[in-house]
Amino acid sequence: MPDMFNLTQNMQEYFDTLPEAVKESIIQSGAKINSLDDLKAVAEGFTGNAQG
Repeated sequence: MPDMFNLTQNMQEYFDTLPEAVKESIIQSGAKINSLDDLKAVAEGFTGNAQG
């Protein structure tokens, strides 16, 4: 699970742009997210879209 208190600024800014359902899915997924690229890949998995 991403550590929601230790996201980099870029990761937080990206996370904030995601739909609430995707945010919740990411939080509950337990995915290992250690970088912005990881976060984008996980979000893309839930949305089926590249998010920037």
